[in-house]
Amino acid sequence: MLKSKIVIIPIVVVLFGLNNVIDNFQITFFNSKNGNGVEVKVLSYNVQNFNELKISNGGVSTKKRILNFLLEQDDDIVCLQEYHSTSNNLYEPLKEIRDTLEAQSYFYESYFNPSYNQLSGLVTFSKYKAVNKGKLKFKGTRLFGIYTDVIIRADTVRIYNIHLASIKLQPEDLDFVVNPEVENSESFRNKTYDIYSKLMLAYELRERQLDVLISEIESCNYPIILCGDFNDTPSSWVYNQLANYLSDTFVSKGNGISVTYAGPLPLLRIDYILHSNSFKTGEYTKHNFRSSDHFPISAIIYCK
Repeated sequence: MLKSKIVIIPIVVVLFGLNNVIDNFQITFFNSKNGNGVEVKVLSYNVQNFNELKISNGGVSTKKRILNFLLEQDDDIVCLQEYHSTSNNLYEPLKEIRDTLEAQSYFYESYFNPSYNQLSGLVTFSKYKAVNKGKLKFKGTRLFGIYTDVIIRADTVRIYNIHLASIKLQPEDLDFVVNPEVENSESFRNKTYDIYSKLMLAYELRERQLDVLISEIESCNYPIILCGDFNDTPSSWVYNQLANYLSDTFVSKGNGISVTYAGPLPLLRIDYILHSNSFKTGEYTKHNFRSSDHFPISAIIYCK
């Protein structure tokens, strides 16, 4: 039996990023509520398909818990990743959630072409009037982003909802990273190479997605609020490139360590709410609400 946590260190470094713990730690002594501009409450949450794809008889209760949580939060903008619903009337569940949240508009797009009675993709609910919508993808891959232009007071603001490529680690991959025990050195090398290959493929795809997203941001004539699951840490190329254009609400008003991934790998902040530098963050919250493999995050943003 080979047990070597030293050899697995390169994988962990690639996964987390060497400075990830530092980048995830902030201290804020006071929030900026009652700031200048319109106060907008924003929430982002990867709901993991409401567990409907994994739990045949428990998904409905999970979905109900999540919807009750969203209703309690009463946010102005809600961005969900990995939304899933099953219905013969395909879009009726989305309309029901829109009405439950008292949203004025919603915009949904499937990751792939929807099946006849199932939806799985990105959805943004807004209490503001929507005047334009669009999607982000390129040929041969799934959709990875949507945007909604809404009117806040008299100004147009673009809301991006993003879900970048996952590494697609399986439970056995995660078990190996956390506790790398295999029968022999050849099995260890094969498993390490398999995980490393998945990492590299995901990083390459996220870089291509980032190129599309940056191009969108540079050509956008409106101030931006960007939410989503990046599947990448603050030490990543993706995050640092976006930080050249947008402010991170956690960096502005976060406290402590904002671990947004609720799975077995520790200390991962991979979910974000960013905004144009002309806006100000009033508050940032990581909610300790566990009904998915992610934690929901929210922010109060003052739009000038």
